[in-house]
Amino acid sequence: MIHEEKFINLATHVLTGVATVAEKQELDALLTQYPELAERYTLLANYFTDPGNRAAENTELVLQRTLAKIRSQEDAIPSPQHKKWQLSAWKWAAAASVIGILAGGLYLFKGSSAKKTAMNTQWLKRSNGKGIKSFITLADGSKIWLNAASVLTYPRKFNSSNREVYLEGEAFFDVANNVERPFIIHLKKGTIKVLGTSFNIRAYNNEPVQTAVVTGKVAFIPRYEGTRKIGDTILITPDVKVTYTSSSGTLVKGTTIGNEDKAWTEGRLIFRNATLEEIGYSLERNFSKRVIFEAKAPRQFRLTGSFHNNSLEDIMYYLSRSKAFHYTITDSTLVIAE
Repeated sequence: MIHEEKFINLATHVLTGVATVAEKQELDALLTQYPELAERYTLLANYFTDPGNRAAENTELVLQRTLAKIRSQEDAIPSPQHKKWQLSAWKWAAAASVIGILAGGLYLFKGSSAKKTAMNTQWLKRSNGKGIKSFITLADGSKIWLNAASVLTYPRKFNSSNREVYLEGEAFFDVANNVERPFIIHLKKGTIKVLGTSFNIRAYNNEPVQTAVVTGKVAFIPRYEGTRKIGDTILITPDVKVTYTSSSGTLVKGTTIGNEDKAWTEGRLIFRNATLEEIGYSLERNFSKRVIFEAKAPRQFRLTGSFHNNSLEDIMYYLSRSKAFHYTITDSTLVIAE
């Protein structure tokens, strides 16, 4: 008989996107060997994807009600065998509640002292507007370069078991090595678990997620939309880039030049066979001007260029020489036409 707490632990890690490759493989082996666990895992996964159960304001109430049901069942079940079955069923419900809390960005701790520590954690937020970049040193010595139109949420001091931050936008991480405390970056479309040191993450809302490693290794766990299955963990090594589009569930793994993916931290913009629409997103963030396309065709023009601390006027001049199109720059807009 498989120890139920072991299965709950593995399932929780996988469904909340923080499982290691070994944990994912161990869970897959259990689901293959024991069909009854596969059925229970399906129930937990369905619970996890239910928006109502994942809402942060509901999770503590859900847990309290679930635990109350467990206690009431302990006194109401006459048969030891029947009691064992019922407690098992409620244990899965409790696990689902825990998963809901973790997915909502909250923490469930054993013991009052740990809970008190969590409540006293001071979270900081660095929010960059368009055209603004910043540099952050975390409490553990990790260094982060935060790009324009990006937000990083992080604790003033990490706890004793792990290091977690939340990112919206783009950042380059140089993570201090600590094998006893994993470094986890939560994205809206996935999770990054650091197994090494330096890497770039691009996770803007209107673009696919891109992760590229310069040194070391990272694990990327994509988060699928709706009722799509939880994605496999992707191991990324130096000069490898993973691009994930959550709306379609497509994931592409290819080669890159890691130092080019961090070029923006040095004031460089490098575009390699990028569409003009993709370039427009970058220019809009870096120069704080709204990019407007007055024609569809230029959006799909593919261009290559490398710029170092150039003005928007210089960049657009050289791009338009590579592929013929017209443009107009005003105080607040960049208008692109055929």
